[in-house]
Amino acid sequence: MSATLEDITKDALKLSREQRLALAGFLLEVDEAVGDPEIEKAWEREILARIRAIDEGKVAGVPYEEVMRAANELLSR
Repeated sequence: MSATLEDITKDALKLSREQRLALAGFLLEVDEAVGDPEIEKAWEREILARIRAIDEGKVAGVPYEEVMRAANELLSR
């Protein structure tokens, strides 16, 4: 039985911050289309800035279910 994207996402959200960052980096590395080192560095800085903003309480996360509900509403228009 294969896991759905929703299952994988829920499991990934249970990881520590460092593990999520490592996973994100791995997924970007797997995608050979990325390739440009400057773009990769910029994304890494952006990811770290977003994690820092959440850790410092400057922004709040949005629950997965809420994001998916809003995306489905937009896509079904």
